[in-house]
Amino acid sequence: MALLQISNLSFSYPNSQVSLFENFSLQFQENWTVIAGSNGCGKSTLLNLIGGNLTPDDGKIIFNGKILYCPQETQEIPENLYTSFWSDENDVRKFFSLLHITEEMLERYETLSGGEKKRIQIACALAEKPALLLLDEPTNHLDKTTVRLILDALLTFDGMGIIVSHDRYFADSLCSKTVYLFNESKAFAGGRNCIAAEVYPGGLTQALEFRQKNAERSRTEWSRLNSKASAEKQRSQKLSEEIDCKKGSLSKKNVDAKDHDAKLKIDKLRVSGADRTTADLKAHVENQMERTLQNRDAVKKSLKRKEGFSVTGADFTKTFYIEEKDITVGSAEDGSGTYTLHVPQLEIKADSKIAVTGQNGAGKTLFINYVISAVKDSVQTAQLMYLPQEISEAEKLEILTEYQELNKEEKGEVLSTLFRLGSEPESLQGDINAVSPGELRKLMISMAILNPLSLLILDEPTNHMDITSVLALEEALSQINCPLVVISHDDAFLSKITNQHLEIIREGCKGTVMVAHQ
Repeated sequence: MALLQISNLSFSYPNSQVSLFENFSLQFQENWTVIAGSNGCGKSTLLNLIGGNLTPDDGKIIFNGKILYCPQETQEIPENLYTSFWSDENDVRKFFSLLHITEEMLERYETLSGGEKKRIQIACALAEKPALLLLDEPTNHLDKTTVRLILDALLTFDGMGIIVSHDRYFADSLCSKTVYLFNESKAFAGGRNCIAAEVYPGGLTQALEFRQKNAERSRTEWSRLNSKASAEKQRSQKLSEEIDCKKGSLSKKNVDAKDHDAKLKIDKLRVSGADRTTADLKAHVENQMERTLQNRDAVKKSLKRKEGFSVTGADFTKTFYIEEKDITVGSAEDGSGTYTLHVPQLEIKADSKIAVTGQNGAGKTLFINYVISAVKDSVQTAQLMYLPQEISEAEKLEILTEYQELNKEEKGEVLSTLFRLGSEPESLQGDINAVSPGELRKLMISMAILNPLSLLILDEPTNHMDITSVLALEEALSQINCPLVVISHDDAFLSKITNQHLEIIREGCKGTVMVAHQ
């Protein structure tokens, strides 16, 4: 049985003052494992350490066999692309067939879509027949059809595989084990400032459920023991008061020198040890309290952070009417090369939470842009929040400038919302221009809800977000009190936050927005 052993691993980046991993040990066995956790918890770093792209400061990584690492990026043409595609071995060529890769695609690699390049990258990796395959976020920005193709191909792999992913459907379908990485100091009271791991059986969804239950159980047990220790402390204090009272009653100081009966009674009580009974009981209670405190401190108390946010509604009684229209895009004079999307008449009501799905290129963003243009005359710009899939550098600069110009109270509200979305306040300290794409998206949402909203439109809001942020955003949007339209390929995410489903189906040069269910 194949085995990957990580023993007492320590690693820190050259400019970092703290260790990312410190005496970190973990074991991987055959089949597929998903690594999950918040951004910055070392997921990609761990893959690069296993793959040999980074060198540990200390400790060992032991694996007997060929290791192949696939990064998120797909710009570079795989070295074995042409030799593998034209291989005489059926076991090599089959991966290109499974992933629908044609000769024509090889001839125009530079112009292929991200999903097409990812399929080629994974086919080439599988063709190498590694003993251990490492995949970093293999489904980012991919539609469900492409994800399914990749999943089916990976399920044929008979080696050991490790993926970093926040895609619950993909991880659940592929993986039999989940490794959750986290910073101890941010997860547990008194934890170390380095990365630790928890291992769970099953896929990512099951692991997240286990993790939440364990966290709640730890907080409940800690609180129970803390309450018990407090009660024992109060008992000890009362016994101390009794002892002080008895000491006064057993003292001859205030007894009349000629009152021989009183003195004799006190002497008999002292000889009988009656005065020691309460002291012995107090000592027993204090010993019990010490044991309770030790048991309490042995519990890893999971820290709980606030989640969710509220949106002040501008006009919840308003219904937005989207008129039926055929939208044609393309520039060919004879109509060739154009694409027409048919949009039926639609209503967006106060309680509408609409999911928009479809393959890449079907026209989801085209539909959203039409919705925005259709409602802009009936809603103030400030009351419409649109989070696009891609944010340009110019838009990023504008957002960051707007944040810096907020007053102290407004910045406080933004930081509070960011924290509830799984971020840390320090993410906007230091070089603010270095803020990550995921943090930027959360910043835009946090700033938008400073003002009343009539409509919230999100295009792939979970792109660039870790699983912690996805779950926090999911929790917040599930309770939001304004109409919502969301484009996403994440079925688990959509099922928690939406109550209507529009699917865009493309057939050649024509597409239709279909009401899937309501």
